[in-house]
Amino acid sequence: MTADKSSPAATARQFELGLRWLNAPENIRVKTPAVRSWDEFLHAGQTLPWARRLVWARLWPLLGAINGILALSGLLVWPDGSGVHLLLFLLTFWLMPLLLMVWTAVSALALGRTPCWRPLITPHQDRVIALWFARQSLLAQGLFCLSGLAWLWLMLLTRQVIFYWSTSITAVSASVNSLFDALGLGLIAAPQTPQIAAAQAGAITGWGIVGGESALLADTMLWALWLTQIVALWVLLPVALLLLVCQWRLRRGLARWPQWNHNLRLRFEQQCEPALSYRALQPEQPLIEALNHDFPVLAVPPDAPGFLWQMAPQGLPAAGSIPLGESPWAADQQAVTQYAATLTHWYIGGSAVPTGDLADLLRLHLSAGGQPQLCLFLEGVAPANIDAFKHSWSAFLDRNDLPLNIQLVNVGARP
Repeated sequence: MTADKSSPAATARQFELGLRWLNAPENIRVKTPAVRSWDEFLHAGQTLPWARRLVWARLWPLLGAINGILALSGLLVWPDGSGVHLLLFLLTFWLMPLLLMVWTAVSALALGRTPCWRPLITPHQDRVIALWFARQSLLAQGLFCLSGLAWLWLMLLTRQVIFYWSTSITAVSASVNSLFDALGLGLIAAPQTPQIAAAQAGAITGWGIVGGESALLADTMLWALWLTQIVALWVLLPVALLLLVCQWRLRRGLARWPQWNHNLRLRFEQQCEPALSYRALQPEQPLIEALNHDFPVLAVPPDAPGFLWQMAPQGLPAAGSIPLGESPWAADQQAVTQYAATLTHWYIGGSAVPTGDLADLLRLHLSAGGQPQLCLFLEGVAPANIDAFKHSWSAFLDRNDLPLNIQLVNVGARP
């Protein structure tokens, strides 16, 4: 029985396999049959080294739970480690998680950014990775509040806990009643004014005198229940809704992860079967264009010195020959101008490609009063490609308006 692909466990597994591919060396290729789908590609990544740091990212929400217990323990400062400051509690378990939750929703879900601790886990970043880290951050924020509340109720079951608040600022004291009433949003009944006043008065004495009667500061269950409802309304419920949205978007993003990550798309394409195959629809057609130049074939290469163009064949007359094509352009021009009247032949190998540089030098040879004669050696030219070879050089002469003659030298005829 396989797990549902939409479950959090299956989502985490797909994300972990995707990180294996991203963390693998660029030249690695898994030796498996070519994959045909994205799911098969992820499954093939099981043989790759697993992302060890991802374990710490999975445990990150547990760190939030531990911090929630530590934060509440830090509030138990009076009397004798049994008091909870109401305003500090709201600051720690209502305002701070609320701000972090809003920041996570805006930065990750809306802008596609990752939290500041993402580089500790992976150097990669895209929208899918941002969604996964946003889910972990939301879990950490929710568990922070849940563990704090759970620890609070555990303390209530095992010992007496006093709820109090104190301040010397008159404006703050006057607005506390309104603050407590506003936090309920009309859905949760706020504590009565005498209870709030008793909590303030008892900050120093431990007991408050309200209406001529002594009132125990604690009112333990009332304050604990009200604080739990406030945290659930403002933090836990929105976090749960955001987690559902994040899980839904993460599942959709994982199915199209290659669209958001260029490196992952390249890996996927390398492992896929070729999408297209090519075959010739008909045999290669022979060249039918007419040649505008004659190509006489010499049985023996000329023994006169000349210009050697680039990789000219070996065995040519070396004495008095000038190599061209491998020196600076200005040096080639100077050599052609200087020896235009004394050197006529141009010795060119069959593997040479007719280029614009060669055409310019031949044109310079003509303008200097020379009469260039091209000698093309057929070395390296297959017999079946000789016709194409002739057409290529014929087109070269026509395109550059070079009124020159070409002689072919058979390699087998060369001594």
